[in-house]
Amino acid sequence: MKTLVKAREASQESKAAEVHTQGPPGSGYATSANGSPSSTAATPRVSLVDDDEDFHLFVKDVGESGRFRFLLPCRTAAEALQRLPQDRPDVVIMDIRLPDMSGIDCTAKLNAILPALPILMLTGYPDGRAFFRSLMAGARGFLVKPVSGPDLLRSLEDVLNGKFAMGEQALPFLFQLVQQVKQLTQDKSSLTRREEEILACLFEGMQDKEMASALGIGTATVHTHMHRLFEKFGVHSRFDIIAKFLALQQ
Repeated sequence: MKTLVKAREASQESKAAEVHTQGPPGSGYATSANGSPSSTAATPRVSLVDDDEDFHLFVKDVGESGRFRFLLPCRTAAEALQRLPQDRPDVVIMDIRLPDMSGIDCTAKLNAILPALPILMLTGYPDGRAFFRSLMAGARGFLVKPVSGPDLLRSLEDVLNGKFAMGEQALPFLFQLVQQVKQLTQDKSSLTRREEEILACLFEGMQDKEMASALGIGTATVHTHMHRLFEKFGVHSRFDIIAKFLALQQ
């Protein structure tokens, strides 16, 4: 009899533990008994920040593929800044033109709150300055409207896998960026290959440790190349390099 009672108690404890691992309703995440997220695989959750109702419908149709779960969209930057820290999506699609704030500025604010959140920029009015500012704000991709369903899905997958997603229509802005970076020095051939790589990392917003990891070198080596860049550009900090680039965009 005692054995049956103990078995019944063990079964009840097991069921209670399962309840604790399910997480809050609608969260999309499983949690452990201490309330922290578990590593259980789940359908990636995507948030859209855009006031274009037609694009909302398009995204909803794309979501029917089942490869992603699209959350309730945000129509303003204020709504996004309020809701996304609570919704905790896996990736965000952010339109550049929003009613109350630039999507680029909203991206920068979100990155300050959720630095690991990948954001894919979207615009129907592309230009080189918007492309560059999106990179500096921390965007992990840049798409130009109209975008096809397959391209959107591919870009979302790339961003979630840690890659930088770029639509074909955005490639000219990347080439423009490279050319304008070269204008920062009078002698265009004066940069070594490693210095060009450091410069590219700088314009992607990487910190010294991230550069070292990406290039397979030590942080001391990064510092050495960075100081050489300062000397060649006639500046005293990485921010001065960016300021020079922005002056070329005026």
